[in-house]
Amino acid sequence: MRNHKTMIAVFVFAIWGFSFCSTGFAQENKDFIPGEDSGFYYTIKKGDTLWDLSEKFYNSEWDWPGLWEMNDEIKNPHWIYPGKKIQIFLKEKTALKPKIVEVQKIKKEIIPVKIETSFSYSEMDHIGFLKKTANPSLGNIIKEQDGNLMMSTNDIIYINPSGKGTLIPGKIYQIFSTSKVEEKINDQKFTGIKHLIKATVKILEHKVTYVTAVITKAYRTVYKDDLIMEYYKRDSILTVQKAPDPIEARIICSEDNNIMINDYRIAFINTGNATVKPGQIYTILRKNETKDYSLWKPKSNESIQLENLESGKLIVLHTEDITSTVMILSSKYAIHPDDMVN
Repeated sequence: MRNHKTMIAVFVFAIWGFSFCSTGFAQENKDFIPGEDSGFYYTIKKGDTLWDLSEKFYNSEWDWPGLWEMNDEIKNPHWIYPGKKIQIFLKEKTALKPKIVEVQKIKKEIIPVKIETSFSYSEMDHIGFLKKTANPSLGNIIKEQDGNLMMSTNDIIYINPSGKGTLIPGKIYQIFSTSKVEEKINDQKFTGIKHLIKATVKILEHKVTYVTAVITKAYRTVYKDDLIMEYYKRDSILTVQKAPDPIEARIICSEDNNIMINDYRIAFINTGNATVKPGQIYTILRKNETKDYSLWKPKSNESIQLENLESGKLIVLHTEDITSTVMILSSKYAIHPDDMVN
C-alpha cells in the first residue's frame, strides 16, 4: 500500500484564507491531545464524513486522504465518531502518502453549516501580558539554595514575602518579572508594564523571615529579585471566531522585544477585553506609502498613501483591560510594532 506513487497536495486553510508551514504546530505519528498540543481542531458532529469535512475546510472533497493521514487515530475513514476532536491544521505543500481504500460515495449538495473550530495552545499558561500597572507581587527571590545566579527547574529558592498576600505551603505560584514599555503607537505615546512569566514554583515551608520553595517548571531563566504572583490560569483551548467585527488596533511590541515579529511569536496589541476576546482572528496590515519624486516636484517631501498591504494573521490568546496578548499565525511580510490590526 505504501508503494503507491506519493501524492503531492497543497492544503489551504480556506476559512481564513492563509496557509501554515510545516514548522511550528504540526507534529507527526502521535495522537493529539487538545490542551497539551498546539494547533487547530474540529469536533466531529453527527453526520460528518471525511469527504464532507474536506469540502468544508479545503473547498475540495478530494483532499480527504490528507485529513485522514493527519489523524492517525482514525483507523477507518468510513467511521468517524461524534465528539471526537480531529486536527485540521494541515501542512503546506507536504508530500503525503495516502492510505488506499475503496470508497463508494454519491456526491450530494453541500449545505452550508456552522463550523466550530477550536485552537489549542500548550503554552497558554505562561504567555506574557501587558497592563497599565504592575500586578501585585507576593514576594521576591532572595537567592538560590546553592548560590547559583541562574535558576531553573528543581532548584530550591528562598523568597522574601511582600506581606501583600499569603504564600501557602504546597500551593503553586508563578515567577515573573516586569519591564516598562514605551512605544509610539499611531502617533501617540503608549506606556504600560509588560509581565513576563518565567516559571512555576511550589511553596515548601515558612521560616521566620523567609519562605522556601522549589521551581517546579521553568520556561525562562530565573534570577534573584524575580517576583512571585498567584497562578495566572488561562484556558488552553479556544473557540475560534473567523470573522469578528473589525477593530482599529496596533501592534505594540513582541513578548521578547523582537524588531521583526515572525510566525508563532507572541505579541501585544493596544485593545483589550472591551473590544476583543480570545479565539478571534484578525488581519495585520502594513502601511504602504511612497515619496512623491515626480519630475515637476524634484524636492518634494510629500508622501503618497497607497493601499495598505496585508502582511499576516494573528489570533487573540488573552485579554486585559487595555491590551491583548496575541500570536502571529502567518506573515507575508515582516511585521513590526505599530503595524495595523483589523
